[in-house]
Amino acid sequence: MKILFLHTLASNITLFKPLAATSLPKHDIFHDVQESFLSNIRKTGPTPSIVKQIQGYLNQQLTQGYDFIVCTCSTLGPIVDAYPDNRVFRVDRPMAEQTIGYSQILVAVTLESTIEPTRTLLESCNNHSQFEFLFIPAAWEHYVAGSTQAFNSSIANTITEHRTHSTNRYDAILLAQASMAYALADCQFDITVLSSPQSCLNYLEKQLE
Repeated sequence: MKILFLHTLASNITLFKPLAATSLPKHDIFHDVQESFLSNIRKTGPTPSIVKQIQGYLNQQLTQGYDFIVCTCSTLGPIVDAYPDNRVFRVDRPMAEQTIGYSQILVAVTLESTIEPTRTLLESCNNHSQFEFLFIPAAWEHYVAGSTQAFNSSIANTITEHRTHSTNRYDAILLAQASMAYALADCQFDITVLSSPQSCLNYLEKQLE
C-alpha cells in the first residue's frame, strides 16, 4: 500500500517518519508538506478558494496511486471530513473516538485555528463526555522556531498549572495537534494523555491487516 502523510509544517515529517516506519514497515510511506494550506487558513479562514485548492490537491494525489492520505493538520480537519472519499482522513479522528472511555477531558491546544475544528470533531464522535479547552499560545511560537524543548515545557507546565488551580476532576488530557506528541515525555501525569500520531498509526495498521 502507498500511504501519503500530508503535513503543513516540515517538522512534522521528523515526528511521523520513525513512527510510520515502525508501525507500517510493509507499506510505502510518503510525506508531503504544503505550508500554505495552514498559513492561508490562519489569515482568511477556510474560504471557498482555499477549500477548492486543497480538494484539488487531494484529487491529484489520489490519481497518482496513493491508497490512503492522512492529513496531519487539525486545522484542515473540516475540509478533509467533507472530502467525498474515505481514503482521505484526518490524523486526529482515531484519537477523538478514544475519548468515549472518559468523562471529563482537558483538551490542550497551541494553535487557535485548531480549536473549533477539534471541538466539532470531538462532539461529533462523543456527545457524552465534557470537553474543556486550554489554549497555550506561547508554545506554538517555540515550535515554529524549532525550539522543541521549550515547546514541550510550555505545554507540560501550562497543563500542570491549570490542573493545580482548576476545580474540575479530569480523567484524561488530550493533546489536540499532532505536533504536541513531542511533549508526551514531559506530560507524565497521573491520568491518561491522548495524542493523535500513534492512535492514527494503530488505526491504519488495523485497516491494512
